[in-house]
Amino acid sequence: MPVHENLQQIHEHQIYKTVAPLVSIALVGCVTWLLTMILDLENKALSNEQKIIHYQQDAEDAWEEIEDLRRTVIDLRIYLGNGYRSSPHD
Repeated sequence: MPVHENLQQIHEHQIYKTVAPLVSIALVGCVTWLLTMILDLENKALSNEQKIIHYQQDAEDAWEEIEDLRRTVIDLRIYLGNGYRSSPHD
């Protein structure tokens, strides 16, 4: 069983006893940091998606207002073109 003896010697070595916990802590820290970054990016993506939806709704409202203004301008042109004979809202 030379493999078992080699592993036992590595496990009992002072450098391994010092470095192994540090490597474990570093690994846990890196994984925690990665998960935190992923969650933060997910929250930012959700926030951006909500902003896009809000901007799209604002744009649709603006187009509706532009269409209403266009109709009003057309009504005014007709009213002025008729020489003030009829009401612009008839």
